[in-house]
Amino acid sequence: MAGQWVKTKSVGVRYRQHPTRKHGVNFDRYFTIRYKVKGKEKNEGLGWASEGWTEKKAAAVLAELKANQTTGQGPATLRDKRDAKQKSEEAKAEQERLQLLKEEREQATKLDNVFKQYCESHSHKKSLQSEVGLYKNWIGPAIGGKRLDEIVLLDLERIKKNMTTAGKSARSIQYVKAIVRQIYNYASIISIYKGAPPTQHFLKKQKLDNKRQRYLSPNEATALLEAIRPHSEQTHNICLLSLNTGMRFGEIASLLWQHINMDNRSILIVDPKNGESRSAYMSDAIFQMFSGLERGKSDELVFPSRKGGQMKAISKVVERVIDELGLNDGITDRRMKVVFHTLRHSCASWLVNAGVELPTIAKILGHKTLAMTIRYAHVNDASVRNAMQTLDQQQNHKVVELSKQAQ
Repeated sequence: MAGQWVKTKSVGVRYRQHPTRKHGVNFDRYFTIRYKVKGKEKNEGLGWASEGWTEKKAAAVLAELKANQTTGQGPATLRDKRDAKQKSEEAKAEQERLQLLKEEREQATKLDNVFKQYCESHSHKKSLQSEVGLYKNWIGPAIGGKRLDEIVLLDLERIKKNMTTAGKSARSIQYVKAIVRQIYNYASIISIYKGAPPTQHFLKKQKLDNKRQRYLSPNEATALLEAIRPHSEQTHNICLLSLNTGMRFGEIASLLWQHINMDNRSILIVDPKNGESRSAYMSDAIFQMFSGLERGKSDELVFPSRKGGQMKAISKVVERVIDELGLNDGITDRRMKVVFHTLRHSCASWLVNAGVELPTIAKILGHKTLAMTIRYAHVNDASVRNAMQTLDQQQNHKVVELSKQAQ
């Protein structure tokens, strides 16, 4: 850079002109300041006039540095000033970065977002569709926008109140609790939440008996099957299969032709609800039913949906026929209402009435523990019947004795 240093009217401020580059009508000027720090002279450059530097601005910087030396506060040199500015900018950038991370974390820990991740990682889960429905209807609208650490027991109690007011069953409310707990467990696994979930004390003391108690008599079952058949042969066959094997709808809907063995009259039930495959025996009615069907390829569904895929739910025909037959007329307790699942319960109840032992029934139904089958023991409990007959005999005897005394 050519040119000599030129002193300005401001003591300690000088500049040197660029030999060719213009800034306005004058040649561009490069400003510097000269001062002493602890007896040592400092010469530090500021910048070009084209970058915004002026004599007045340079003098102000020099005055600030000298004032700092006098007070002992703030940067005493231009390098110190620049270092302080850089540190300040770095600190500000770090603060902004941390704030952004905090905001991203807050977004990531909002229940809606965590549930979305949960669904993506549990796409194989058979009950996911039901969980999504309950979340969409009850959980999301109430607390979906809250962070996991913002949700408290009161929030869940409000959901419970909303569901109770809407007439939802206690079992559905417990299912909602389980979904929320599963979301928190998932958040803990992926390390975005620590601590106990708010479900820890939700419904803790509530004991529920939400098991369906209704089962069909043979006459009711026959009437139901006969009424369904004109509407849908496939729906009739599905109902017949459940009544004769105790199979769940999901087990029937996932049956492939390779699972049907006509030679030994067996049906292989793979990947059932309890995770343990089992076989069902074909009664004469079921054997005849399968014999009358056109057998498909080994990997084809036995009971496909209209679009050819796996059925998600039983046909509405069943519900309509149940209503037409009046099987639920006057019944308000949902446990006593007839639904498709009643067919499975009816099968179990008929087996009990036929004197089949509970462990055998447990195998047929695919119950993992005998405790799940005990619920059917009351259907034909001889000990209870005998006890009540004894009580009846005693009461009749007392009535006779009292009538004799009165004579």
